[in-house]
Amino acid sequence: MPWMAIKTGVIGEDGQETILREYLCDWPGCAHIAEQVVGVARELALARAVCREHAEIQNRAPDPDQPARR
Repeated sequence: MPWMAIKTGVIGEDGQETILREYLCDWPGCAHIAEQVVGVARELALARAVCREHAEIQNRAPDPDQPARR
């Protein structure tokens, strides 16, 4: 899962610059911020997260008239 850090240039009360850190969507070619974790494999220290749009695509029920994907 790609990790993105944005330096804001804003200095906080602690005297440190505020840095926003977010995970990017794991969908190929998508640059949106991940909002939903799809799966985690603790043993391998792996996780998969996607943005809202791709989470909706994955959560849709399969169309019974369409052949199964392999």
